[in-house]
Amino acid sequence: MVTVSNLDRSLDKIDLMKLLLFLLVFLVITFSFVFVLIIPNIKEHRVIQAEYKRVLVHKTRVENLFLEREAELSKLKKENAHVIIAFKHPFSQDEFMRYAMQFFSDVSLVEISKSEYKKEFVEYELNVTSTLQTPTNFYHFLEGLNRYKNIVQADFPIHLEADKKSITSTFKIKVYDLNATQPH
Repeated sequence: MVTVSNLDRSLDKIDLMKLLLFLLVFLVITFSFVFVLIIPNIKEHRVIQAEYKRVLVHKTRVENLFLEREAELSKLKKENAHVIIAFKHPFSQDEFMRYAMQFFSDVSLVEISKSEYKKEFVEYELNVTSTLQTPTNFYHFLEGLNRYKNIVQADFPIHLEADKKSITSTFKIKVYDLNATQPH
């Protein structure tokens, strides 16, 4: 048999009002921590997350634009490989004279001006005086300038004067040189 003295009577001593009061204080402190510490951080987190999404969208657009431009640049480099190589080739008046002698019987070059564009490349303007037998050679010379080792542009006006045996031509050419060396 169980005696009455062995039963636990500790729950009888609990004051229910004190317990409810402590519970209420605990809840008030807990909610105050939530409102003071957590809710402002949630708002800040939402603002930062929205900013992150905007930046991510902008970054994606810039990356796409970069990839498009890079593909376009690669395509242009492939299409204009000859021009790029010709632009990097240093200009030599002697080389040009040998090339022109394939089309003309007498050639002379005189440098008119030299101008630098933002120190990236140099433009030489040269006056060409030549003698040729037929105008066909002159047109072959102009067509050949597209395949020449440098970027060379024949400028107008082109003066052609014919006498009994030959045709004398005078025209200007512009040579674009990436290297800042003096033509020789």
